Amino acid sequence: MLPVEYFHVVFTIPEQVNTLCLAYPRQLYSILFKACWHTLDRFGWDHKYLGAQLGATMVLHTWGSNLSFHPHVHCVVPGGGVAWNGKWKPVKNKGKFLFPVQAMSAVFKGKFLAELKEFCKSTGLDDAQELFKELYAKKWVVFAKNSTGNSEAVIKYLARYTHNIAISHHRIQRIDDQEVVFSYKDYRQGGKQKSMRLTAQEFVKRFMLHILPHGFTRIRHYGILSSQWRSRLFKVNIQALPTWQNLWQTMGLNVARCPACKTGNLVWIKEIRPARGPPISSNPPTKPLIGRTSIC
Repeated sequence: MLPVEYFHVVFTIPEQVNTLCLAYPRQLYSILFKACWHTLDRFGWDHKYLGAQLGATMVLHTWGSNLSFHPHVHCVVPGGGVAWNGKWKPVKNKGKFLFPVQAMSAVFKGKFLAELKEFCKSTGLDDAQELFKELYAKKWVVFAKNSTGNSEAVIKYLARYTHNIAISHHRIQRIDDQEVVFSYKDYRQGGKQKSMRLTAQEFVKRFMLHILPHGFTRIRHYGILSSQWRSRLFKVNIQALPTWQNLWQTMGLNVARCPACKTGNLVWIKEIRPARGPPISSNPPTKPLIGRTSIC
C-alpha cells in the first residue's frame, strides 16, 4: 500500500436488482465492479476534483449483518493520484473528503444502468422495462467516509472484510439440529447489537446466497493500486530482500533444526517444486478413469 491517507467508499445497488444478481451473479457483479471503477476513474481525471490517475482496492460484499442479500462494494481509495507529469497530486479540500457523494451517486447510477441495459439486450431480457423505470426513479446513494488513516490502518481494515463469507464464527451464539442463533447489528437503530434466531434450513438458505460463482474474484485492484503500476511506484531491489530463512532466524527459530529429535540438523536432499493440478473439466466423464493419470 502507498504511504498516504485513504478514503472508504461504498457503492450499493438497489434491492430491485437482487433478482437479476441471483440469476446472473457473475455478469451482474462484474457490471457492479466496472461501474464502481469507471465512476471513481472519471472523478479522478476531472481537474475540478483531482486531475490524476486514481487507484482503488475493491471488495465485493453480498450480505448484510443479518445475512440478508445486499450486494455492495467496499472501496479503499488513496487520497490522491499520479498526474501526467509523473508527480503525486493530493486530493483537494485539504483531504476532508474525496469527491462529492451526490455527484458520484448520479454518475454511478448512470454507468451501472447503461451497462445493465446492454446486458439485458444481449441476454434477451426484453421484459425489464418496468425494472428500469423503478431504477431510474429511485435515488441511488454512494457512501463515502473520511480518511481511514495510513497504509497500516488500511491493511488492518481490509483484513476484516476479505476472507469471511457472510458471518464470522464469533457471532454464532448457539447452534443445534433445529436452529441457529447469532448476533447482528441493527443499523436502523444506530448499530444496536441484537440476536437473531433462524431455523437451520433458513440459515443455510441465507448463507448459500453469498457463495460466489466458481473462480470469481471478489477482491480487485485498479489504477495505481493495480499490478501494472506496482513496478512504477515501488522501486524494490529483489536481491536486497531477506530470505524466508533469515526472517525466521530473526524471530529466534532455527529452520534447520530437526522437528523430531530437536537436537540434530536437517540435511537438504532436493527441492520439490510446486505442481499445478489438472484443470477442472466442464464436461466430466460419466465413468471413472481407472488406471489413467493426467499430467499438465
